[in-house]
Amino acid sequence: MRRPRILIVPVGKAVGPWLERLMGQLAEAFIAQIELAKPIPYPLPAFNPARKRFFAHLIIDYLREVAGNVDFVVGLTDVELYSVHCNSVICETHFQARSAVISVGRLRDFLFGEKPEEVFYQRLYKEILRALGHMMGLPPCSNPHCVMYPSLSLYETDLKSSSFCPECLLKLRLRVGPLPFLRESG
Repeated sequence: MRRPRILIVPVGKAVGPWLERLMGQLAEAFIAQIELAKPIPYPLPAFNPARKRFFAHLIIDYLREVAGNVDFVVGLTDVELYSVHCNSVICETHFQARSAVISVGRLRDFLFGEKPEEVFYQRLYKEILRALGHMMGLPPCSNPHCVMYPSLSLYETDLKSSSFCPECLLKLRLRVGPLPFLRESG
């Protein structure tokens, strides 16, 4: 069986030492081919000067265009994003294109504790797992501890776990069959 390809694409200046750790943790969580693309420039047509933000859907289209033949593509950017329904979003996912974009800059808001970089990293990892879950067809979850729970604030993101609840795992199995590319935690 072919392993799915997951491409992580830095957009703009979204790079840092956390990127290497992220690639390793994704490789541990998924039996998939995890690839890191070279950073790409911001797609300037996606910028809305009135909002001073980038339109997430245009970045997603751009990511799918530059990604080529991969199963999933996740863009990480340091700019502010907006969507059709919301003036500010942290993550936007497109199920049919199997693409997502995450504003890592927004995940740095309200960092606290002795290890603020760890708080940032955990937020990023949860957002990537949630985006991949949506790309595999999972809807939002009502369990506030599940990674698929739709956080309305960074505080809610901090409180939820970085794993799928049993109900979401079952939904994944029913949608895509056995999960040969998702390592079972335990």
